[in-house]
Amino acid sequence: MPDVVTVVVADDHPVFRAGIRDALEKGGHVEVVGEAADGNEALKMVRRLEPDVLLLDMNMPERSGPEVAAALAEEASPTRILALSAYNDSATIHGLLEAGAAGYITKDQHPTAVREAVLAVWRGEGRWFVPIPRKPEMLSPLTGREHEVLVLMARGFDNGTIGERLRIAENTVRNHLAAVYSKLGVGSAREAVAWAWENGIVKAT
Repeated sequence: MPDVVTVVVADDHPVFRAGIRDALEKGGHVEVVGEAADGNEALKMVRRLEPDVLLLDMNMPERSGPEVAAALAEEASPTRILALSAYNDSATIHGLLEAGAAGYITKDQHPTAVREAVLAVWRGEGRWFVPIPRKPEMLSPLTGREHEVLVLMARGFDNGTIGERLRIAENTVRNHLAAVYSKLGVGSAREAVAWAWENGIVKAT
């Protein structure tokens, strides 16, 4: 991590921006290099300043947070986006992540948690993100045993070890994994594991 992580704060409430600035800079190693009150201003500021992290409110005038995130993703901006919102529903969170946000936190979190989230996003960590709800269409695609196999695989266990832990044959593990891939519409273990993390099946510790 560099000596100072630069941040642009984008939110249309000046009092909120001031409070977040104080919280971010209080512990050192973080410098707020700009504040934006609307989406267009945020986009221009990131292009000009190239901060390490953009703390981006989702509901702003001129251009919404997801629109800003999508524009920066299209430009391959190196700035990492931490989405900030009053909402914690599945559609909002997945929409933001698909738009290019690297992380997500709600406004009801303590300001010190927002600071930790900014640093975590910069480091490429996910532990400070709010739990990501599973997409509605994927709530229960797996049987209980398939779920257990997927969780163990996502935690790094090979098929033999999974079989030992669940007291089933290794061939049965492979059959369950084949069913998992088919139901999730994925073609590899890596894609299945990514699905498990993205949909809250497995959580960081």
